[in-house]
Amino acid sequence: MIRDSLIGASVPRIDAQAKVTGQTRYAADIRLPGMHYGKIVFSPHPRARILGISRDAAESRPGVLKVITASDLPGSNRYGYEVAHRPVLVGVGEETRYVGDAVAMVVAETEELAREAAAAIVVSYEVLAPLTTPRQAMAAGAHLIHPEAPGNFCFQREIRKGDPESGFRMAEVVAEETFVTPRQEQAFLETEAGVAYQDDSGVLHVISCLQDPYGVAEDIHLALGIARSQIHIKGSPVGGGFGGKLNTTIQVHLAAMACLAGVPVTLTLDREESFIFHAKRHPAEIRLRYGIGHDGTIHALEGEVIADAGPYCGRTPEVVGLLLSALVGPYRIPNVRIQAAGVYTNNLDSGAFRGFGAPQAAIARECMLDRLARKLSMDPLELRGRNFLRPGDQPASSMLGDSPVSIDLLVGRILEELGPKPGTPEGSTRRVGRSICFDMPVFDVGAIPVRGKSGVGATVEVHPDGGASVYAGGTELGQGISTVLAQMVAQQLGLPMEKIRVEMSDNWNSPRAGRTSASRLTFGLGNAVLKATATLLETLRARAATMLETSPEGLIFEDGVFRRTALPEGSLTFAEVAQACWDMGDNLRAEGWFRASEGRYMYGHTFMAAAADVEVDLLTGEVRILKLANVLDMGKMLNPVTAFGQLYGGAIQSLGYALMENMVTSEGLVRTPSFAEYMIPSAADIPESFAADAVETPYPTGPFGAKGIGEAALNCTTPTILNAISDALGVDVNSIPIGQEHILAAVREQSSRQVFAAS
Repeated sequence: MIRDSLIGASVPRIDAQAKVTGQTRYAADIRLPGMHYGKIVFSPHPRARILGISRDAAESRPGVLKVITASDLPGSNRYGYEVAHRPVLVGVGEETRYVGDAVAMVVAETEELAREAAAAIVVSYEVLAPLTTPRQAMAAGAHLIHPEAPGNFCFQREIRKGDPESGFRMAEVVAEETFVTPRQEQAFLETEAGVAYQDDSGVLHVISCLQDPYGVAEDIHLALGIARSQIHIKGSPVGGGFGGKLNTTIQVHLAAMACLAGVPVTLTLDREESFIFHAKRHPAEIRLRYGIGHDGTIHALEGEVIADAGPYCGRTPEVVGLLLSALVGPYRIPNVRIQAAGVYTNNLDSGAFRGFGAPQAAIARECMLDRLARKLSMDPLELRGRNFLRPGDQPASSMLGDSPVSIDLLVGRILEELGPKPGTPEGSTRRVGRSICFDMPVFDVGAIPVRGKSGVGATVEVHPDGGASVYAGGTELGQGISTVLAQMVAQQLGLPMEKIRVEMSDNWNSPRAGRTSASRLTFGLGNAVLKATATLLETLRARAATMLETSPEGLIFEDGVFRRTALPEGSLTFAEVAQACWDMGDNLRAEGWFRASEGRYMYGHTFMAAAADVEVDLLTGEVRILKLANVLDMGKMLNPVTAFGQLYGGAIQSLGYALMENMVTSEGLVRTPSFAEYMIPSAADIPESFAADAVETPYPTGPFGAKGIGEAALNCTTPTILNAISDALGVDVNSIPIGQEHILAAVREQSSRQVFAAS
């Protein structure tokens, strides 16, 4: 009897029980003998020159082991992903660039003593005027946040296709709008935390919640001058990341504390420290101008993007580059010219956030398409349908490659999920609106260069008892990747899930796999794991053939059993063959390496549809989401329960982005420093009807036909909600979040216009 396939089955997550029972040890739970507590002193000013640092009062306090300033640090005191210009500590005579810049550190016997000593450090500042908007930073005569960046440009790029001028001359309707999107906090459950120590041989060990152990190791090497071979980075279980833990966060600071104090050190940021420290979603100003015919054909698109990079480069070139490319979306537009810039400011740091710029792009693009439809008195779905990409088309900003175009399947499925539009009772002050939006999310197929290196590796090892271990460089963030990898190996080796162990995020024990982002792990690591497993099966098959006195070609392997094809009564279990390989000294450890392209960026595409029915109260401004639905082309769905978890989670993050989330700053200072002021969706905000569905068009080069899906659900849910509100009110929404006060203001303005028109 052949067992049911594990691929496509809703296998429970292998880490679920430990997490729900409290057995999982997160970074802040780790305790080591002789462990001390660290504390970072942050600048209270977004821009200031440090005139002096007095640490005597802190150093003299009982229980304080070490006070550290920039002058104490070995190495360059600089690190960073694209550009290594971020200081570990800002030194005397240097300028702080935002309120998340660290200026000193303390190591003490207890967390309370460390906090008190940090407060006793006296830093003298010359407060300087900050640059707090990109327009201000780009202005002639503005001070340079980084002298090597003229005009304060972190990144500039243009995409161009066809002849935009000619396209606009063909257009019968031209429309232009500017959209403003805010800074968004990742709001992960677990703040930045970790432990670091040096062993007797001088090896530095850092255990921390992170998304890129290899990048962290490189940054420690760059900043502190520690040899790469002496740096061991181990990822702890991560209580949420969403891109906020993709860049190196506290790990360099931890490393410096442990090395200079000579003791194990633990450090956990409190929520307010976390809010100012890590990189947020880029705020952006996006201007789009469309030229379109009366029949709905889009002839031309012109636009400009200005994104706030904050004080350091980080991931801005990637994020803003993808934002730029995503503005075209899943549509045929023959003539395109769009410029984008990421601009340094003294605001909070900007960087990776789930979607990597695509959510900002989708807001501007999909809202514009609804407005074009209204100008043409055309159904918005019909307008989109006339411009959808078709098989054989190539978008203006990227290449589809071998990605199947599945938009027509999505349209049918999303309409099924929606059903009839709810009506509004006569005389009610409530209005109902509906919207359907589309996107073409990208996923990295395994070749994004990381500091000039590309590719994804994984190791699989078979044990003599018939079990197997997977060593993968990616990070389990709660997305379920460890479970999916275990499913793949169990399926290929014919083993039960409980026989598979998965170890991730360790720069010593697994091949380099780059960062955990860009919806890349299922595709990249999955392919690497399958390659490693295939190599092991060849070894096992050869040993089984010898034992059964036949050729490898004379064997079939099914349900964990090797059988002779000519003499079916001859068979060996997987465990028997594994033990024999072990006894004979066969290599039962294999590395798989997947590289989609040689040193080039290479993306795959999927397709997404989102729909919403909303109800808006004209008297209170309250928005109630009656129904939310999203449908994603997942390629082959490997594990439905984890896949749909991604869709539901992404949609709720999008809901928050649309209606409530905004990291407010003023003159570079945070005005929403905690969850008391920064609002995120709660259980009460989840729609009454919430559907997630999938179409499956297997991706030719994906593991079992799978695509990366981790970010896709986020991209077009926000504009869907915004367009549904516009449909209900008859007014446009150009900035988010749109709260009750904005709704009421729009209603008042509309009423005034109607009264004026009537008079």
